[in-house]
Amino acid sequence: MRLSAIIIQRCYRACVVQRRDREKFLKMKRSTVILQAAFRGWRARRDISRQSRAAVVIQSRWRCVVQRRIFLKKREAALKLQRRVRAMQLGKAGEEQLHPNEESCCHASNTLQSPGLQDSREQAKRGKQNFIILLNVNVYQVLEEAKAERRLRFTSALFHHLSAIKIQRTLRAHWALESAKRQIHSVITIQRWVRARHQRRRYLEDRRKVVTAQRAVRRWLARRHQAASVIQGAVQKFLLLRRQKRVQQGIVKAQALWRGHRSRRLNDNPKVVKLRHRLRKIAAGVREEDKLCNKTSCALDYLLRYKHFSYILEALKNLETATRLSPECCERLVESGATNVIFTLIRCCNRSVPCMDVITFSIQILLNLSKYHKTIEAVYSVENSVETLLDLLQRYREKAGDKVAEKGGSIFTKACFLLALLLQDRHRAVEVMKLPKVLDRIRSIYRLTARKHKMDAERTVIKQKMNASINGSFFVPATPRKSRPAPKFAPDWVLRKDKLKDIVDPLRAIEMVANTLSIVL
Repeated sequence: MRLSAIIIQRCYRACVVQRRDREKFLKMKRSTVILQAAFRGWRARRDISRQSRAAVVIQSRWRCVVQRRIFLKKREAALKLQRRVRAMQLGKAGEEQLHPNEESCCHASNTLQSPGLQDSREQAKRGKQNFIILLNVNVYQVLEEAKAERRLRFTSALFHHLSAIKIQRTLRAHWALESAKRQIHSVITIQRWVRARHQRRRYLEDRRKVVTAQRAVRRWLARRHQAASVIQGAVQKFLLLRRQKRVQQGIVKAQALWRGHRSRRLNDNPKVVKLRHRLRKIAAGVREEDKLCNKTSCALDYLLRYKHFSYILEALKNLETATRLSPECCERLVESGATNVIFTLIRCCNRSVPCMDVITFSIQILLNLSKYHKTIEAVYSVENSVETLLDLLQRYREKAGDKVAEKGGSIFTKACFLLALLLQDRHRAVEVMKLPKVLDRIRSIYRLTARKHKMDAERTVIKQKMNASINGSFFVPATPRKSRPAPKFAPDWVLRKDKLKDIVDPLRAIEMVANTLSIVL
């Protein structure tokens, strides 16, 4: 039901989000259509107004040309009429001025031509002179009037020319102003279009960013919801497991209490009761310095501070006991950096008996650390740790040691066992295989150990035969053992019946190292 409710909630939320997004999209689409229609209408009106202004300009220019042609024709006709009228007026004025002089001249000539009037010749000559003077005066007046008329016509033409120039300048200024207005309008239109394009681009970019952010937020919310569901499921499962574990622990504790009570009631005797009371009394009266944690601290302090041999040996004994019995002591030893000191002690020791005791306890401490999965890496990560162990194998190969487990084995078998535990990880084994002459040294040690083992076996067979001949029994030779892979050993504080014990046979120990490195012997 919860899963179904979650699915229904997701579908409903998706439907709500889809409706909201569709409404936003439709609203944005309507706004876009309105903007497009307004822009197209504005562009159509702009084109129509542009065409209308162009048509008006063309019509005005054409009408101006037509009117100018008509004006020029009328002006030319008027000038022709004015010239003809003025010429006729000048002709009439000259005739009117010449007519009385002509009559007087004719009268004079007739008088001079009459035979009886000789005295009047001089008078006629004077009259002719007066006529010539008068004619010159009239001609001069006519010329002056013609010059005045020409000056008037020139002045009128100049006035009309200057007026035409002014009109042309005004018209050209008007045309330049209209052209500037059109250019400014075009520039403003282009600016508006460019700004609209920029605004549109910014709007699309902002819209894309908003859509991307919305998608990211929705994905984040979906992942958050899914993560919350997963976390809720995991927490609920964890709480359920913890409740079940608590119930199970309670049941186990109750069973243990009941079984202990029943066992004590059935098997108790005065000796066991006395022993229990003694243990309780000892536990109550234990001193702080006798506790394992305090012994570990004291041993670490001795190991890291003092250089006296007896203190170091006592500290190694305490550390061996602590690492064999407590995982917390193993972790504390690794955190204090004592592994480097232990390897340094191993390298500094010789083949004397006290030094061999120090090496034995040191290797046993490293073995205890290597059996614990949290501290094995600290043992391997010490510089030249593998080379140090190989040097120990090389040094003590001829002293393989006893084969009795109660004596703790020998340095050789402990070093082999420690090396096999460190190299069970494939990455470490590959790193060690890359070291120079590692395979040759292990093969040489194996050959020497196998030869010594064979010689010991032959001596044992001879002794058994001799004993059998003396006692009169038959001798059955032992079957040779096959090499087996190195098992995984648990720490000593793990109390299980199937826990394997340490290896004390030197041949089996070196075979375990070879099998761990996959060396063909």
